[in-house]
Amino acid sequence: MSKDRMVVAMDIGTSKITVLVGEIDDVGDLHIVAFGESKSRGIEKGIINRPSDAIRSIKEAVDMAESTAGSKITSVIANVGGYHLECRNDSEKTDFGMSQKTITQNDIDDLIEKVASKLPRENYEIIHIIPKKYILDEEDEIIDPVGLVGSKIEGKFHIILDKINAYTNLKKVIEASGVRVANFVANPVASASAVLYPEEKDMGIVVLDIGAGTTDMAIYREGSIDHIRSFPVGGNQVTMDIAHRFKVSKEEAESLKIEYGGAIADLSENHVIEVFPRGSEEPIQIEQFELVDTIEARLSEIFEIVKNELEESGFINKINGGIVLTGGVSNTPDIKELAENIIGMDVRIGKPKDYKGFSDKIAFPQYAAAIGMLLFTKSNSTSHSIATSESSSEIDIFSIFRSFVEKLKNLF
Repeated sequence: MSKDRMVVAMDIGTSKITVLVGEIDDVGDLHIVAFGESKSRGIEKGIINRPSDAIRSIKEAVDMAESTAGSKITSVIANVGGYHLECRNDSEKTDFGMSQKTITQNDIDDLIEKVASKLPRENYEIIHIIPKKYILDEEDEIIDPVGLVGSKIEGKFHIILDKINAYTNLKKVIEASGVRVANFVANPVASASAVLYPEEKDMGIVVLDIGAGTTDMAIYREGSIDHIRSFPVGGNQVTMDIAHRFKVSKEEAESLKIEYGGAIADLSENHVIEVFPRGSEEPIQIEQFELVDTIEARLSEIFEIVKNELEESGFINKINGGIVLTGGVSNTPDIKELAENIIGMDVRIGKPKDYKGFSDKIAFPQYAAAIGMLLFTKSNSTSHSIATSESSSEIDIFSIFRSFVEKLKNLF
C-alpha cells in the first residue's frame, strides 16, 4: 500500500461491524482501499451488553480489513449512536472593543471554548460542537469568517453529547480489541455526510438511518445541522415481530424478511410460503400478505414516531427537501411509498456517494454511516493534517484532523 493519506472508519452496529480503509488522494478524492465486516455480537441499540462478544466481533472485522489491505490497522474513527445521544443549539459572542479587527482562527476557538465551558461535564462527553454560522457586527451572516474584519462576532453552534457511561464503555471495548480510537462521529452526522447534497441541506431535509437496533434522525436547515434524535426501534424489532407471529426462530424470521418482505401489504404478491415453527419438524404454510402485514405494522410505527417528533419539535413545516431514508432497513421494498403515505413528505432512498472503490460491496444504504465517517473526516481536514504512516505496513491516523472538541477535552 502506498504512503498516501489514510483514514480508517469503524461502523459498530447492532447487526454488523464494518471497517473501511480510505485513502485521500492529492486532489481530495476518497478511495476505499480495504473492507472488513463481521456479524455484530454483544451490542444492542448502541449499548455494549456483552463486552467479550463485542471484542471478538470487532477483531473479526479488523482482521478482514487488514487482510484486504495487507497492512496493520492501529487506530480508527468510530461511530457513536443510540438513544443516549443528546443535542442542543447554542451561541456565543465576542466584542473586540475596537472599530475593526481581522478575525482569526483563535477568535473562533475562543467562541467554541466559551460554548464548551457551559456544557455539563460530569455525565456527558462532547462528541461535536459544529459551527452553523457566524454573525459579524450583528448584521452579516457568514459561514467562514476567518480573514474578514469586524468589531463583534457571534457564533451559532450545534452540540452533540453522549452519556459518559455509554461513550466510555464503547471506547474501552474498541481499544480492548487492539486498535486506538482517534475520534468519534455521531451516527446521524455520518450518515448525512454520505447521502445528502448541499442544496438539500439548504432547503431543509431529514435523514433517517434505520438500522437493526435504532432509527437515527438528523435534520438539516439553512445549510447546517439543526437537530438530531435517536429512537430505540429498528429492523430487529421487525424480525422479532415475525418470529413471534409465526412462531419461528429469529434466524428464520430474518431470512423470511429479506427474501419475501415488503413494506405495504396491499402491494405484496400472493405467494404461499412454507415455514418451520420452533420445535417442529413439520412445516406450515403462511401467506406472503401476512408476512408483509407484520412488517408494515412495525415500519408504520417507526414513521409515526418520526412524524410526531417533527411535529413536537416544530420542524414539520420547515422541511422543504423531504426525507432521505438510509440504513439497512431502507432496502425493504415499497418502504419509500409507506414513509410518504404516513409522514406526508417526499422520500428518496439514500445511497452513499462521493467515493471510489468497492462499489460492488458498499454502494448500498447500510454502508452510509461507514462511508460518511470517512467523508466527514475528509471535509474537516486540511491538506497537511492527515499524515502518512511512517511505514507502508501500518495504517494509522496520528495526525488527522482534530475537531475543536478534542482540544476542549484537554481544557476541562
